Amino acid sequence: MLQNSMTRLMIVATSLTLFVAGCAGPSQPTRFYRLDGQPNVAELIRFKPQAGLTLVGVGPIKLAGYLDRPQIIKRLSSHQLELHEFDQWAGSLQENMLQVMSDFLRQKLKTMQVISYPWHGSVRPDYEVLFYISRFDQESDRIWLQVRWSLIESHANKLVEMQQLVIEEAIDGSGVEDGVMAANRAMGQLAKQIADTIQSLAESSQP
Repeated sequence: MLQNSMTRLMIVATSLTLFVAGCAGPSQPTRFYRLDGQPNVAELIRFKPQAGLTLVGVGPIKLAGYLDRPQIIKRLSSHQLELHEFDQWAGSLQENMLQVMSDFLRQKLKTMQVISYPWHGSVRPDYEVLFYISRFDQESDRIWLQVRWSLIESHANKLVEMQQLVIEEAIDGSGVEDGVMAANRAMGQLAKQIADTIQSLAESSQP
């Protein structure tokens, strides 16, 4: 008798589980996004240190803890964040930002050489650019990039520039990909400011 009751309970529980699963329907597919610096691949392959050219090392980039996750983040208020569970960065955001920043600086510093962190121990850049990203998210119809970046003269181990910047970029559209494209443009803005600073310092140091 007890065995029959247990059997009926198991059948009912199994039926309920199947019913709930059926109502839930198929799971939503996750969409993945990346920033893109549009690198010149042929130039990257040919890279080797050349005498007489200023060598700029990019990185490392450090992210605030809340950014170190796969989900794309939207800020609902000063104190509330929303994580897009089905819209995520493809791979490491930190590595992607480093690659894109290096690509942008390589395009803008055409008379210099640019390499990404980490580099081989025998390579000593003339300048190193370090980053701390404290904000990189969407709020309303804009992307906000808040960053502290430092420029180190490597041979003297000397801090020659430090800036704290807040960059905003309007989002053209309402989709997540539109936000990612705006984030890409914000990175381009940051790269331009850094490149202008490095170029100015390099020119002023020439005899």
